[in-house]
Amino acid sequence: MTTVDIRILDARVADALPAYATPGSAGLDLRACVDAPVVLEPGQAQLIPTGLAMHLGDPGLAAM
Repeated sequence: MTTVDIRILDARVADALPAYATPGSAGLDLRACVDAPVVLEPGQAQLIPTGLAMHLGDPGLAAM
């Protein structure tokens, strides 16, 4: 089994850590760590902070 190191960078995240939202979920639900609502217009891109840092030690893995 592969381990993934996760570091909490923002204390606000501790109350809403990534979790499986429904039975049979393939991945964890990740929440944004923002102070105000973010509105994206069509075609617009923006980095959204999560308050987390992740390290995958296995170069054969990928994650979003």
